[in-house]
Amino acid sequence: MTDTGRQRTGLLLRRAVVLDRSLGRPAAIALFATLVATVARLLGPLVVRSGIDDGIANSDTGAITTAAIAFATLLVAQYLAQRWAQFGVASLGELYLRMLRSRVFGHLMDLDMAFYGRSKAGVLVSRMTNDIESLSEFVEEGAVSLVTNLLTIAGVAVAMLLVDVPVALAVFAILTVLGFISRIFQKYAARAYTEVREQIGRVLAGLQEGITGVRVVQAFTQEEEQAGSFGGVNEAYFEANMRAARQIAWYFPTVAFFRTAGVGVLLFVGGRRVIAGDMSFGSLVAMLMYLDWFFQPIINLSNTYNQMQSAAAALAKLFRLMDTAPTVVAPADGGVTLAKPLDGEVAFERVSFSYDGVTPVIDGVDLVIPPGERVSVVGETGAGKSTLARLALRFYDPTAGTVRLDGVDLRGVSSAERARHMVLIPQEGFLFNGTLRDNLRYARADATDEELWDVCRTIGIDDWVYDLPERLDTLVRERGGRFSAGERQLVALARALLADPEVIVLDEATSNLDPETEARVERALATLLEGRTAIVIAHRLRTAESSDRVLMVGDGRIIADGAHADLVTSSAEYGELVSVWERGILR
Repeated sequence: MTDTGRQRTGLLLRRAVVLDRSLGRPAAIALFATLVATVARLLGPLVVRSGIDDGIANSDTGAITTAAIAFATLLVAQYLAQRWAQFGVASLGELYLRMLRSRVFGHLMDLDMAFYGRSKAGVLVSRMTNDIESLSEFVEEGAVSLVTNLLTIAGVAVAMLLVDVPVALAVFAILTVLGFISRIFQKYAARAYTEVREQIGRVLAGLQEGITGVRVVQAFTQEEEQAGSFGGVNEAYFEANMRAARQIAWYFPTVAFFRTAGVGVLLFVGGRRVIAGDMSFGSLVAMLMYLDWFFQPIINLSNTYNQMQSAAAALAKLFRLMDTAPTVVAPADGGVTLAKPLDGEVAFERVSFSYDGVTPVIDGVDLVIPPGERVSVVGETGAGKSTLARLALRFYDPTAGTVRLDGVDLRGVSSAERARHMVLIPQEGFLFNGTLRDNLRYARADATDEELWDVCRTIGIDDWVYDLPERLDTLVRERGGRFSAGERQLVALARALLADPEVIVLDEATSNLDPETEARVERALATLLEGRTAIVIAHRLRTAESSDRVLMVGDGRIIADGAHADLVTSSAEYGELVSVWERGILR
């Protein structure tokens, strides 16, 4: 690993440590237990030397018994301390990972729509699964191994010097060569494992895209094409793992070779010193034990190094994610508190917006939507309809200009405050895994069951809910899979009504429904929108006809504004759009 690489890994690990200072005390306890276990183990060969030199060499059974009892005592102490350390580090790791998952997920929930517009869901899932798993392997296994083996290497080096300096120096010469080789391995292994982490994110993204889009794949008989596309990503992941495997394949046999060579050097040098009387036979046995303990930690550290590199790569990605600042920034002072109920006036003042900072999607829009007015926004695909609605909800901030709610700049209103007064109803009603009650209360957590039944009656779904197997306690399953599209949309409308907003932004909630369900949803919508300001992204003529006002968007500007009947004759662009609708090309 280069100096820069070591500094980067060190910085990442230091940042990880200070992320939660409350874990300092349990970490110190675990470290102390590890130290006790290591010291108990290192004293073992010295006890063996005493048993051989004082007991066996002198035919003293008492010395042999004393050495055996001392060795057994050290063994018990090592077992207890190691068990304590292992559990302490494991619990510490789980506490840390619990904290990290919560922080990363909380940060994801705070990021704005611009971030999700440029991010792949599979990659984000990989951050929360594979990258956290890499950290889990390190904090639960690698951390103990790292500390234990570093302490062991340092302790063995000191013990060998205390036993016999010339033999120790001969062994250290071999270890110097091995250390140089280890640095080469670390350099190339770091690159390989970083690439592995990158590729697995792409694999997960490809998996999610293929599985979620399987109906489209099968509808167009593109199974082989999709499998081929995933195969390319999978092949790249395979190659990344093979490059990592090639590094391991040459390094570990090299360590084994030097380990055997070390035994030969120790026997050659140490054996001659024993014969010459400069070293006791017990010391030679102790040195052989220490030699094995010298090389084994090096092998262990190489394995731990791989885990540490994988964890560092994962930390880099997680911290990069956590360092991503939302472009929609909360007011520094907590924001303006708006009175409830509001009038519900929405105003755009010279609003411009660009996704890429270059090409304007909305360009200099001036618009006032009076309280209680139902406005349909129409236009060709890509004209800027959805962007206009997102700006009204402050999913994005304008590149220039101001969006106001009852005269208040939305940039001065917190997300929570904005949500009290403005609600989005998407084209497809999204339900979370849980009960029907949980999904309705998503709008207002403190709502009573009586209030839930009231909104169900108002929307007209109380009979349907009453007939469900467990009524409000009925599990909706993932994405509301237990219910039909129309039923999910009706629940979404009931949820919006419970929030009691003054402004509703609607991505035409009936465009994907059958006629019977559509009529039912429209009746519920009429109830929900009564007396409220509504901005409706219209995909069909029927929606525009029933609105108080129609805005036609083209090239990021409002090119027509007025009642439907008036615009049919006064606006050539709108008249053409209506003609297209009537011919059934657009619905």
